[in-house]
Amino acid sequence: MSTFRDVAASATNCSNIRSITTEESYSTITASAVIECDTTTLSLGDAITVGLGYDTATTIFSGYCKKIERSRPDNVIRITAFDNLIRAVDFFIAADDPEAPFQRNNITSLNLVTDLLALCGITSVTTTEPVPTFVWGTNEDGARFNLQSVADGIQFVANITGNTIYWDSSATRVEFKGRKPYVDAGDVSTHTFSTALGNLTEITYHRGTDKTRNVIKVYGRTPIVATASASNPYLVVDQAVVLAHEMIDTQAMADGAASVNLTMLNRLDEKYEITIEGDNTVKARDIGTVTESFVGASARDVFIYRCSNIFNESGWFTSMTCIP
Repeated sequence: MSTFRDVAASATNCSNIRSITTEESYSTITASAVIECDTTTLSLGDAITVGLGYDTATTIFSGYCKKIERSRPDNVIRITAFDNLIRAVDFFIAADDPEAPFQRNNITSLNLVTDLLALCGITSVTTTEPVPTFVWGTNEDGARFNLQSVADGIQFVANITGNTIYWDSSATRVEFKGRKPYVDAGDVSTHTFSTALGNLTEITYHRGTDKTRNVIKVYGRTPIVATASASNPYLVVDQAVVLAHEMIDTQAMADGAASVNLTMLNRLDEKYEITIEGDNTVKARDIGTVTESFVGASARDVFIYRCSNIFNESGWFTSMTCIP
């Protein structure tokens, strides 16, 4: 027996909302929202909050309006918005003197990311340094950034060090964490998805080696080279990935980058694509528990890698990519 509930949808200065789609992912530096409505008084650059819920809308996204489209014959207005880290995407680093670009010496990853974010006006950043600690710019040339966006710069630092970076709307700050994109020791599930509970409507289980890498090569400033490797019973042959950049300027940094990336990449490529009834409490980077007999999941914990809310005339659904 189904229970029908009224879905409440809201978006700043929008009326007669037809659809809402929000998207956030471990691999994407900004969260996004697309709203379709009949009328709006929003202008480009305006702050916007978006909400979904049953009977009462709860905020699931906040950010800035980046694009407004008006279409006929449907007479629909489509608004695209991104969270606060859109500032980092839009701010392009271009030094007045190309011989004197943005530069830092003997600086940790967190402090480097914090200084880069300050260029685009973001000053609310976590103060907890991820482990292991990496030190950048130990030579006289330092860690230099120019002719790239702030987003590209901070994402580069995160990729080399095996960290993730995102805007935490609840804490209203940028997080820079050594959070692995799968279930790790100490993780605690805060959601349950199962057909028995009635909230799981679709599930697909994928298992393969498309993203598995068991050899990591790191090429830094000459002559720095590092390799990390391990056996993997699922691979037909060794599969390698290369990280190369002159800003990797110490052997310790190269060794650390090789080690942390081997830990993250030398795994079986498993994931669940899950759709549940709309749930405004589920967020990317949360931990959930999946039970579904056909795909062989029995109270299996998963890391929510991607989370999307879709509201339209068909109802409200939450779609996720989950990694065990």
